[in-house]
Amino acid sequence: MPLLTLLLVGLLSYMMYYRYFPVRIKRWNSLDVTAEQVVVDVRDYQDSSKGDCEEVVALPCGYIRRYASDIPEGPVIVMGSSLVECNVGVRQLKRLGFDVKGYLLIESEKKCNEYLYLG
Repeated sequence: MPLLTLLLVGLLSYMMYYRYFPVRIKRWNSLDVTAEQVVVDVRDYQDSSKGDCEEVVALPCGYIRRYASDIPEGPVIVMGSSLVECNVGVRQLKRLGFDVKGYLLIESEKKCNEYLYLG
């Protein structure tokens, strides 16, 4: 029984760390992002900006592993509406071998072309 309790506490601790412990990576300003970086929008498809910015890869956190081949090579900037989304997105992309340089926070209702200029 103590072993089961220890395993359960360990699992819950890992889950809390994975989601809520901040990643040690730079928070970017929208003005610092250029066309050289690959911006991956990890917000839900309902909130994402796929139709507004052709340069942005709209890929929610739950689909990163499955569609990682759709992400072009280059330095990656993760764009999300909350720190939790950014943390999970950055951790998944780093685990898959991508060169993640930072993250951007954007309001969930805000469209990409209102916030980001990659031209």
